[in-house]
Amino acid sequence: MSSNFDFSSTPTIYNYWLFSYYPTPIPNETVPKTTWSAGNGGSTNMTFSQPVTNPVLLIASLGQTGQRVTLGFSLPYVVLYDGGAMSYDNSTSITGEEGYAIIMFPGNSKNVVITSTTPEDYTNITWGLSLPAFPVNITETASSCGSTTVTASGGTSYIWNGGDNRYSATNTFHTNGQYIVTAKNADGCSVSVSKQIDVHVSPTVTVKGNLTGCGSVTATASVDNAVSYQWNGGNTPNSASNTFRASGRYTVIVTDMYQCQATRWIDVIVNKPVVPVINITASPSGQICSGIPVTYSASISNGGDSPELSWLKNGTPVGAGKTYTATDLASGDKIECALASHIPCAVPARLISNSIIADVNATPTITISQRFVIDGRSSSVQLNPVVNGNIASYLWTPAEGLSNPNIPDPIASPRFTTDYTLTVVSAAGCQATAPVRVLVLKDIMIPNTFTPNGDGVNDTWEITNLADFPKATIDIYNRYGASIYHSIGYVRPWNGIYNGKELPAGTYYYLINLKDQVHGAKSGWVTILR
Repeated sequence: MSSNFDFSSTPTIYNYWLFSYYPTPIPNETVPKTTWSAGNGGSTNMTFSQPVTNPVLLIASLGQTGQRVTLGFSLPYVVLYDGGAMSYDNSTSITGEEGYAIIMFPGNSKNVVITSTTPEDYTNITWGLSLPAFPVNITETASSCGSTTVTASGGTSYIWNGGDNRYSATNTFHTNGQYIVTAKNADGCSVSVSKQIDVHVSPTVTVKGNLTGCGSVTATASVDNAVSYQWNGGNTPNSASNTFRASGRYTVIVTDMYQCQATRWIDVIVNKPVVPVINITASPSGQICSGIPVTYSASISNGGDSPELSWLKNGTPVGAGKTYTATDLASGDKIECALASHIPCAVPARLISNSIIADVNATPTITISQRFVIDGRSSSVQLNPVVNGNIASYLWTPAEGLSNPNIPDPIASPRFTTDYTLTVVSAAGCQATAPVRVLVLKDIMIPNTFTPNGDGVNDTWEITNLADFPKATIDIYNRYGASIYHSIGYVRPWNGIYNGKELPAGTYYYLINLKDQVHGAKSGWVTILR
């Protein structure tokens, strides 16, 4: 015996004298003392080492005066002895208010579970066996759909705990359950036995098979002990398995060996085969120049709600979706699109579009590696780019300062630094461009004062044209000859700051080396005004 609470024992049965009228002597020995726990409820599990017939439970001191305690049982019981203060609620429940009783669980048992949701700190229980005074048998005599008839034998009178004929040896039942019959013999002795009654009811029909298909679908109905099937359509309406060639709602009636019938309906969807179509186009189409992006678009029909598109370049997947843009095409590249249609009954479900073969012309290349500088030693320079390709035309822009803007190597004589662009067009119409700067070096203009006061005006020492001399070095010294500024190039003009602090107003001295053969070094002074 186990429980979800700790139980102890008592050396005797509490109020043992209340059982003195029971016809069979009861041993007054040590018995379990139980404590039905509150909260989740008390539970005691009695497991017999082997199946026993008609186990008997003695209950002493269930509840107390003013406190009713209810026990529930996993099996139905019958009362053998009422010791008082006990209410027999139903076949599986009993309530005591300091109650005493002996009950029996008819039939063969291996385990009995007792539960309670009412706190109780003292109840004696003990188990025994009650041998029947005479044998009672229950046999099934008839069975049909919705009812089972059984007959008890061995006694002279009978009382059932259910059924249509409770006071007859033969009784008919319409629901499943464990039923008990109490029989008396001619001497007035009583015996209670139980039997599990199984009533045959309308079966459950299961239908297997894919009920959506192309051209036809096959459904198979199944019922245990079925003897006949009747569909309201299909190729084989009298078989469990039936094939349908038209959409609709179909019903099957199944009869089993007990003449119980069950009905089940199914919705069948039969789709007709459809042919998917895919076609692709290119923009721009025809001949293209290398490096020019080409966008391919797919138009489809019968693809379903979510068709899958896979773009192929020379048979290798390169993209997905309704469009694909290629930027690295070469002549002879084959572009196709594969369609996986999700529309029901697509035939074929996967197909390849038409092919578009790329016709690519080479784009000219322009290489300009030389730096063009007019530094005062001359007033012009010849532009000499390296151009590859079958060139049909040259165009330099702007044309100002050029000897001829329509030749590959004009003479450039700009007055100021000028950015030119060369555009070439091949015989196939492919175009390439390249920029080139002609740097016209002019002498720098050095102001001798600036006012770094944060007003946004003349806050830095701005030296005109110094940006044209990227290798120039600029050094500034205080009146003691100490270096306070050094820079290679003049990307960020001096703001009068040294070591993170503002220099005081005064005169400072500079040395600027332009690193140019024509323009020499410059030196002088600059004054900070604050």
